Amino acid sequence: MAKMRRWYRAGYVLTIGAALLAACSQNGGDPGKAAGSETAPAPETGFPEPVTLHYYTNDNTKWLEIEQKLIASKFPNVTLKVTLEKEQKMDQLAAVGEIPDFLSFSLGSFWDLKNYALVSDMTPLMKKYKFDESRFIPGVMDGVRSYSDRGEVLLLPFELNSNVLFYNKGIFDKFGVTYPQDGMTWEQISELARKVSRIEGGTEYKGFMFQHQNLVWKNQLGLPFVDPKTNKAAINTSEWKKWLDVMGGFYFLPNNDYKSLTFYKEQTIAMWTGPNIVSSVVEAAASNGLNWDVTTLPQFADNPSGGTQMIAPFYAIPPTSKHKDEAFRLIAYLLSEEVQVAKARQGKVPIVNSPAATQVYAADLPGVAGKNMGAFLKDKIGKPAVVTPYDGIAKDVFYKTALGKDFYTRAKDVNTILRETEEEINRKIAEMPRK
Repeated sequence: MAKMRRWYRAGYVLTIGAALLAACSQNGGDPGKAAGSETAPAPETGFPEPVTLHYYTNDNTKWLEIEQKLIASKFPNVTLKVTLEKEQKMDQLAAVGEIPDFLSFSLGSFWDLKNYALVSDMTPLMKKYKFDESRFIPGVMDGVRSYSDRGEVLLLPFELNSNVLFYNKGIFDKFGVTYPQDGMTWEQISELARKVSRIEGGTEYKGFMFQHQNLVWKNQLGLPFVDPKTNKAAINTSEWKKWLDVMGGFYFLPNNDYKSLTFYKEQTIAMWTGPNIVSSVVEAAASNGLNWDVTTLPQFADNPSGGTQMIAPFYAIPPTSKHKDEAFRLIAYLLSEEVQVAKARQGKVPIVNSPAATQVYAADLPGVAGKNMGAFLKDKIGKPAVVTPYDGIAKDVFYKTALGKDFYTRAKDVNTILRETEEEINRKIAEMPRK
């Protein structure tokens, strides 16, 4: 009983009805019809009988509210019981036996969700409701299927966490250096960073910093962390050495050693890349006068067509959901052009083929007039590396060793770093309990 009481304190029920309908400006839409398709039939609007669906998510409140309003418009007979991951962890969820009907999480949480039996193959539901996967932009479904060795669809991503290069125009103006431009290489960015990495008036300006997770975990070279055939680390290679020479090399520029800083707060970083932080940048600019813009994500000089591997939060349906059909229909609607347009206006990069969504990208964000917002839509999805259940272990070790203090202080050379990283990954994999 104590566990059950904890559950009901953590979960909360949101009834979607007339009040939200009045607040919602989006109407219509078609969850069964692919963007740009004339063949997929439209299912009936709404459910004939009231139904309560349990939705588990680690999304933030702003985007959750948008989803709620849009669902209210389309499915007035649906009541959502929403549980936030910050209030109910996955192990607690499994312990009390309250399995959700559908969920949304960031991609890095996939293996945890799979281990707790919270994802299932949605292929039968896609066929049943004639869900046309060609609605997605190229590369998405390749990325989806890389998470199953049997070609299953265990997740359906709903937006792209596209990478761009943010830059502080004020720093470039201060030092009289030309701004970065679309289509540059990492090697060119390194030379540019060298010109603005300096100490001026007691303030240390960093030429370029990057959030490790996106650029390492889903690197542009399509490099795997673990060999899926042997379940051994695949780190100690010439390809990873090349990646580390270029990207790790930024830390060796004068005055550009690694420090934990925020691009939009301290205003001492000239260029930065990582997840899409445009909403935070817009808010910062309004409060602290940050003068910013963006360019397309740079590429490696000898790999000009290599896009970032898919980085996207996703929807999934647990195998024991009591309402799989209803949950899938909601997911299909949330992947419709109507919803993609609504989110694109707020700065979420659409994941479907939709000129209507791309044309209004960031239209409702203040302070973006004259900015190079089209850069967010140009990063192609690269060929995915095969993922394994051990990638999380490899990633954590890589962050601590290959991009850790021994590396950026030059305490050890690159070859030694990669060899020791691989050995540590293999040791940790060997320690994992086998099912």
